[in-house]
Parts: sequence; C-alpha cells; structure tokens
Amino acid sequence: MRHVKIVLMGSGGVGKTSLTTQFMRDIFESRYEPTVEEVHRKTIEFDGEMCSLELLDTAGLDQFAQMRDVQIGEGQGFILVYSVADKTTFVDAQMIREEIIKIKTNSVPVILVGNKSDLQNLREVATEEGEDLASKWPHCAFLETSAKSKEHTDEIFTTAANNIILFQRSEKDRNNSSKKKSSQNFAKSCNQCLVM
Repeated sequence: MRHVKIVLMGSGGVGKTSLTTQFMRDIFESRYEPTVEEVHRKTIEFDGEMCSLELLDTAGLDQFAQMRDVQIGEGQGFILVYSVADKTTFVDAQMIREEIIKIKTNSVPVILVGNKSDLQNLREVATEEGEDLASKWPHCAFLETSAKSKEHTDEIFTTAANNIILFQRSEKDRNNSSKKKSSQNFAKSCNQCLVM
C-alpha cells in the first residue's frame, strides 16, 4: 500500500483542524481550540490502488516555530490554509511557503486553500488573488473551501494525495531517465577511448 504524508499549515484559527475533522469524520467543530500537533490517518483508493494518507495538522504560524522545521522536513506535500476573511493569513501562507522552499531543496506539491468561503460578507481576499498566487508557484493547486458547509473539503485532501503521487512518479521517471542517459554517455565515452 502506498503511504502519503500531507502537512497542513497556516495561521492559527484559519480552519486547518475543521477541514481535517470534516474530511475524517464528517463533523464541523464551531469552537476554536488551538492545535499543537495532531496526526490523522485514512485509507483512500487512488488509481485502482489503496493509499494510506497521513495528515499532520500543525499549530498556527505563531506557535511552536521550532517544530515547524521537522514537520516540513517530513512532509511529502503541503496544504497551506488561509482565511478568505483575513488578509494577514494570506500573507502568512506566503511566508510559510518560503520556509518550505528553504527546507525542501526541490519543489514539492502544494495546495493553497482559501477557507471560510461561506463568510462572503467578511471577505478580504478575492478568489482571483488566491488563483494568481497559486499560478506563480510550481506544483501548486488552488481551492476555496468552507469547512462549515463541507464545500470542497474532501477534494482538498484527495487532490493533495493525487498531486503527491503524480509528483513522485514524475521524479522517479526523471531519475530513471537521467541514470539511463548517464550510463549511455558513459558507454559512448568508453567507445571513444582507444586502448593502445
């Protein structure tokens, strides 16, 4: 069975835990309790194959910063969550992605998620801003969600898993291709050598 590790990151109060709870148990928790770190597991089917998802729900950006490097290092893909009703959380998501890039030397699959889309009357971040930002980042998808109404919550996690698996396959293909080219180049260079 394939194993995929997804890390949810974002400012405190943006709804990371609410999104996870909706996906795992079809429940919306309306009260806010800060998360330190929670690990959730769920098995899904992907491309005819069973896949074990490990979801790491992290503390807000301002809490437990020392743990963040370890969490980023372990993640195979990331869900960066901000609240559409709070512009500062959108800026924070950009800072978190910069941290991810510093720790992960190559790019990794990311989903930028604008949560709380049900709060249209309080919106501070336009949908187009999220789409535009995601389009500038390699291997990045974008979704707007509402943990309260469960709009696109399942899609976030299945898309993240899909993107990680496809990214891993393309990395494997790329590595195999470069190894093949390297051995072909070695063979060519040997053919050019003359032993006298």
